[in-house]
Amino acid sequence: MEDDSMTVKNPSELKVMVLNAQDLFLFMDKHDQTSIEHLTEIKWQMMSSSLFSNKSKDKCLSLARTILDSGADIVMMTEVGGHESLANFAKHALNDEYTSLSLPSNSDRGIDLGYLMKKSLPYEFAIHSHIEFTLPYPAKRFSRDVLRLDLIRNEKIEMIFLLVHIKSKLDFKKADFEGRNRRILEVKGLIEIYEKLLVHQVPILVGGDFNGHAGEKDTEEEFKTLYEKTDLKDIAFLAQIPEEERFSYIYFNRGGNRFVQQIDYLFISEKYSPLINASECYFPRYKNADGIPLAIPTRMEQKNTLPSDHYPFLAALRLP
Repeated sequence: MEDDSMTVKNPSELKVMVLNAQDLFLFMDKHDQTSIEHLTEIKWQMMSSSLFSNKSKDKCLSLARTILDSGADIVMMTEVGGHESLANFAKHALNDEYTSLSLPSNSDRGIDLGYLMKKSLPYEFAIHSHIEFTLPYPAKRFSRDVLRLDLIRNEKIEMIFLLVHIKSKLDFKKADFEGRNRRILEVKGLIEIYEKLLVHQVPILVGGDFNGHAGEKDTEEEFKTLYEKTDLKDIAFLAQIPEEERFSYIYFNRGGNRFVQQIDYLFISEKYSPLINASECYFPRYKNADGIPLAIPTRMEQKNTLPSDHYPFLAALRLP
């Protein structure tokens, strides 16, 4: 499946962000063109006739500030409430500076995958869905998708992105402990798609929410095939970001103890590691409306005030 194309001007570096936007539902079918700055939270919610509540205005604007402050050229987003929500977010929260790209996924929660692509980039593009990609039983299909974006110039693919949201470890039916069998099959399917694209001989970036530790150290079982079968490496690792800074998710156990971990990744073949501008690779932390960094949560109630329960990752890649 493909979307439209557009052309536009030439960067020497491409900044790519991976971001789980946590239930980014934003419907504005009742919007009366009032400037969003003048909308109270109640009126913000009343813009929508959907059964889904809009993500709060403050959280939407905080996510947008994070993207704009980072200078991200392409944002690989998970937990997007469909193309309409992503388009509204791009238009109203991001000053209409980005093209929104999304296709329906297999999600049973309505949380799809999507890209934001800065309109000033000099590329045409195409997006492709893998919702019909066959996985072995019992998985059958990806729980969401592997959404592919091609950057094209002069009718030639110059870079490929694969965006994924691996199934979580939740197992409500008690049929697959920590969803492990499905997770293993989804990772193997992702690898199969990646390997077929190597024929293009261009950088392929594989990123998204892996819902587990896919790093090289203490790799969880379902991700070991990434290192056994491919040449992919975590850009945060290649950029030598200190381990204590390498986290995108905080969780609290029943005893209230806090744990940090990286579960959002951006991978690239090690042979393309010279493209990485390590000094511009980091995990952006959220700020308030005055630009003051919000504290890293030490309690669950602090985490709930963040615009997303995930922190993004930003990578800068030099282009020829």
